[in-house]
Amino acid sequence: MRIRTTAAAITGATLLLALVGCSSEPDNKPETKPSRTTSSAPADPEAAAQACSDEVYAHISAGNQLGADEPRPDACTNIPEADYLDTLLAITQQVNKNNREDLEQEIEDAASADTNE
Repeated sequence: MRIRTTAAAITGATLLLALVGCSSEPDNKPETKPSRTTSSAPADPEAAAQACSDEVYAHISAGNQLGADEPRPDACTNIPEADYLDTLLAITQQVNKNNREDLEQEIEDAASADTNE
């Protein structure tokens, strides 16, 4: 019972820290910023939107800063501002959800390992 309470407390604290953006990594690590060079965007608007989503996902998954004030990734230069911001928000939420699920699974695995000892 105590392990479950502790695991729940750890999960809650970790999720709270993840939501407010705290990190144990130093802020002085070098960042990979997207370049401002323009690339030839696909003629198909859906393909352009998918290419933008893929590039935004790659940047955010790698832990790079990518916000409304940051330079856009190459694949997003021809996307309207509102669509880009919607993509940025949706991808950020998806990456956060994936990270929370991974963390919860690690906590469950650790808790079950403790009970099996």
